[in-house]
Amino acid sequence: AARGASRAAASHAPHAPHAPHAAGDPHRSNPEDGMPVRLLASVSAAFPLHQAVDGREFTVDRRFGDRLLIEAGSVLARGERGAYRQHRLRTVQYPHRRTQPLRDAVLYFDGDSPRAVHEELVRRGTDVEHLWVTRDQQTRVPAGAKGVEEHSAAWYEALARCRRIVTAGHLPDFFERRDGQTVVQTWNGAPLKRIGTDLTDTLYADHGHLDVLPKLSRQWDVLVSPNRFSTPHLGRALAYEGEVMEAGSPRNDILFSEDRGKVAERVRHELGIAPDKRIILYAPTYRDHLAYSPGRFRYEPALDFAAAQDVLGDDHVLLVRKHPLTAGRLPGARAPFVRDVSSHPRTAELLLIADVLVTDYSSLMFDFAHTGRPMLFHAYDLEHYRDTVRGFYLDFETRAPGPLLASTGEVVEALRDLDSLTARHAEAYAAFREAYCHLDDGQAAARVAERLMR
Repeated sequence: AARGASRAAASHAPHAPHAPHAAGDPHRSNPEDGMPVRLLASVSAAFPLHQAVDGREFTVDRRFGDRLLIEAGSVLARGERGAYRQHRLRTVQYPHRRTQPLRDAVLYFDGDSPRAVHEELVRRGTDVEHLWVTRDQQTRVPAGAKGVEEHSAAWYEALARCRRIVTAGHLPDFFERRDGQTVVQTWNGAPLKRIGTDLTDTLYADHGHLDVLPKLSRQWDVLVSPNRFSTPHLGRALAYEGEVMEAGSPRNDILFSEDRGKVAERVRHELGIAPDKRIILYAPTYRDHLAYSPGRFRYEPALDFAAAQDVLGDDHVLLVRKHPLTAGRLPGARAPFVRDVSSHPRTAELLLIADVLVTDYSSLMFDFAHTGRPMLFHAYDLEHYRDTVRGFYLDFETRAPGPLLASTGEVVEALRDLDSLTARHAEAYAAFREAYCHLDDGQAAARVAERLMR
């Protein structure tokens, strides 16, 4: 939003200034292709239509023949837009704000573990202000927190003045921790695939990013490690030499909570999933060779949704959680069998309701192992990913707690025979849990909260 406007199909854009009536059955068409709509001639004759919603400018117009588009202007104020103004905010306002007194506030960068830490602080009644970084008005701000739009003047001030910061990723490269600030890095779970400096000699290494890793990691007070296996890999790969706290993953606390049954029931209700449906969670990771911009990757349609629906559609629901760094359509996806839940704010809630996880090389395998439920690995490009793209921190082929499957047909067949499959991999599953699931006990967020407020 800081660099330009965004465009969306009319049936998908939030806060649309004009909402046409939908025609047709959405179950008969792919929602990714847009929803057919009918417009009165008098309405389309008035295009383009302009309207401001909550200070943001929207334009409705017709493009490319019959395609109806909504153009959303920048969410930033006029004085915050453009390269020059952003440069001034970064080089003038941010240093100036650093000279002002610290605010007794916690600034959260969105992520599952930061959300869990926020909830723990709220549960304790901690008397601090909670600020939540939002992106293009798409981030769900938790109750009790105030949204701060990324790249806004308020965002630069929050980075300079908040006494505490919780993040699951890297902070901006201009950020410098000041005296009195505490920065907790929760990271994104246990690493299966190689990251950071361990990619130095690989084909897809981002050397510009690797060069600044030591500076970025020096801004942290403590790095939270999910298990003892992860500690040396995270420290080395992130060029971090500071305090490491082996606390488990705060994002997994919900998997151990006493009311997890009620939470699961609520989530199923919110997603409209009938009680008699078996839930498959499909959560693939990104592919470095499919990058279309720095840190953004094209979703690769590897699983044949239509073929899976032909066999499983009557009594299964397939929830698709794309990696947060990927974007793209889901070809062949048809509701109500396939549901895109990539925007769901808590991935652990999806793990809680899933009867089975289908992934490839996602670190969610470490998290889902706490449930004891079966996992299938759609490893269709295993050799290329292992030898050329990323590689692994463990012998994935021998340690995986489930079968490695090369095709949609094999995945579907395994889903139809989960009981016997689970029995065949019980020993490998138990060994995996013993090796990587020893720290999580539902109290990780409490341990991190105590360290944060020390």
